[in-house]
Amino acid sequence: MARMARAGVFAPDEVVVVHVMNRVVHRYDLLGDAPLSGKNYEHRKVMIENQ
Repeated sequence: MARMARAGVFAPDEVVVVHVMNRVVHRYDLLGDAPLSGKNYEHRKVMIENQ
């Protein structure tokens, strides 16, 4: 059975706390400092918070 669309699960005016987890290829860093490349991805936290 397919999942319900998230737009139908949470009302737009409802305040909720959710756990967000992502998995990526080769364990690349999505947030913070990436030790292998030396790049910083802190700006992505702001993008996620704004959404």
